[in-house]
Amino acid sequence: MPVSPTTTIGNLDLAKDVSKDILSQSYPGAVSDFYGLPTNPICIYRTGDEWPVPQGPEAQRVPREARPVFNHPLRDAWPKLHIEVYGFLDSIGVIWSTIDPVRFAEEGKEAGPVYLWIGVVPRSLSFEVAQAAAVGCKQILANADFPDIEIAFRESLYIRSSGPRLLEHDPSEDPIADIRCPFTPSLGIQIAPKDTPHFEGTGALYFRESSQSKRVFLLTARHVALPPPTHSNQLYSCKKPSQRRVDIVILGSKAYTDALEGMMGKIGRELIFIRTYQRELNNLGEAVESEKARRTRAREDYQAKLAKARQMISDVNDFHGDITKHWSTPSQRVLGYVLHAPLISLPIGPKQLTEDWALIDLDLDKIDWDTFKGNVVYLGTFRSVLPRSSSLTTISRRQDLVSQLRPQDAPSSQRPIGLRISAQRFPPSQRRRQGGRTEAARCQWRGVPSRSQKR
Repeated sequence: MPVSPTTTIGNLDLAKDVSKDILSQSYPGAVSDFYGLPTNPICIYRTGDEWPVPQGPEAQRVPREARPVFNHPLRDAWPKLHIEVYGFLDSIGVIWSTIDPVRFAEEGKEAGPVYLWIGVVPRSLSFEVAQAAAVGCKQILANADFPDIEIAFRESLYIRSSGPRLLEHDPSEDPIADIRCPFTPSLGIQIAPKDTPHFEGTGALYFRESSQSKRVFLLTARHVALPPPTHSNQLYSCKKPSQRRVDIVILGSKAYTDALEGMMGKIGRELIFIRTYQRELNNLGEAVESEKARRTRAREDYQAKLAKARQMISDVNDFHGDITKHWSTPSQRVLGYVLHAPLISLPIGPKQLTEDWALIDLDLDKIDWDTFKGNVVYLGTFRSVLPRSSSLTTISRRQDLVSQLRPQDAPSSQRPIGLRISAQRFPPSQRRRQGGRTEAARCQWRGVPSRSQKR
């Protein structure tokens, strides 16, 4: 017999009810402990004092509130303590989604002790495992001089907000393409770790996992994704959904500020142009029948420039308002997270190159790939976005370049291709001196003869 939509929904509700009944048999407060909170989450297990459980057919559940925790010593200890807590939960197979410090209270009453409120994937954690996990977490907290902090497990899913999509880069059509460029996925994209946005760098290449996969990775340097001052030089690999992610954002602190200042600078320059154009128009005066044709053309030219400058100010001003509204916080600018980063190794091989790289797993919702047909080139099984060059982008759009790289098209040279992913900009004096290297040293480093050797 075919299953109707009503029957399907009924079966889902029945499954939820069965899950609640099973938990209630092990833990009496499964459906009452967190009653009154949004979505009324199911409590799998909770340490601490017992809370009253309603009894009888007409018993009323007590609504509770979750209240924030302020100025608790746990805040300063958590950056190191969380590694032990996360590691322990992972070691016993707890598929956790969130961990929040919180206090609970009945409506209108004083809050109780601090809890580590741990969310887990629904129906993934049994009462027995939750009980053992709570004991282990309590031991970790007690060893860190926090014996009074309690543990509570609830069923919960955490869905990350992707924020606004990256913008399309179209210099051939967009008059403010240079202003929009920092907010596009063009190569040279400026990135930074979300938790330390003052450590800034760039992304080098986009790689698609395979022709059958939609996953896209961004290649960068490890010291950009995991800055040495805050991360030890150890292998990093994010393999489990429950692992704490190192999120990467587009535009760190300075890059975002520079982008906003660039907009205001653009408006300031256009205002200077407007004053210049207006002064020239005043000198030309009103049109008369007997004036020369070149005077008429000059007046029309300045009028067109004046209208264009005013429109530019309007466009940049509207764009500035949109960016400050939708891109102001790091959470709105998250691109993805660090997937894999081997440790930084000492120079190896005949070229004495240092291994320093990391892969960022991109949130595909951040990029509307369909709108980048002219700015995307397919090379084998990875997807590469063209650099921030107006000429390259324009040519690719004009010729509609979307190509497949065949094995016979690969370069025949055996010379390795070097990638430079900068994390800082050197002053002009250092750029001229190439980091203090002499010409002979630079040529030796590059594997080419110097001018003296040629002679």
